Amino acid sequence: MTDNPADTRAGTGVIGPIVCGVDGSPNARRALDLASSLATATGAEIIAVHALGLMSEIDGEHVPSSEHRDEIEHRLRAEWCEPLAAAGDVRWTCRLVDGNPSDALLHTAAETAASFIFVGARGIGGHPDLMLGSTSHQVIHRAHCPTVVVPPADRPSSTVRESV
Repeated sequence: MTDNPADTRAGTGVIGPIVCGVDGSPNARRALDLASSLATATGAEIIAVHALGLMSEIDGEHVPSSEHRDEIEHRLRAEWCEPLAAAGDVRWTCRLVDGNPSDALLHTAAETAASFIFVGARGIGGHPDLMLGSTSHQVIHRAHCPTVVVPPADRPSSTVRESV
């Protein structure tokens, strides 16, 4: 194996799995769509991961996750990963993992020797340091492999000022 985690695995010509965080949000769907494009182009497998914490949001209401585990797992497989099933030519699996999202993504990536992690940015603050969201921020700082953070579709482009 080379020192570059994005290089092909052991000379096989195929990159390792792509781990992608999914939670039913539009931005997680954007991350999944981009991961699917890469998987289609490279033949990589996608591992869609949803972290099951203490509370979950179902139909706009916060509920105890443990009491709704079956419903959440059904949504993960039938709704949130539906684009992967519809793609047909993408190899994929999904995992419901207990714990916080960043740990679930990082553990899955390490365990599977993932080549990439895809995650949506959910930051909602107006301050530049808050634009990533806590999960994507933690993942990019702790990941062993390249990480793609997908911004929301409606995030405005910022203007970069040049110093003179």
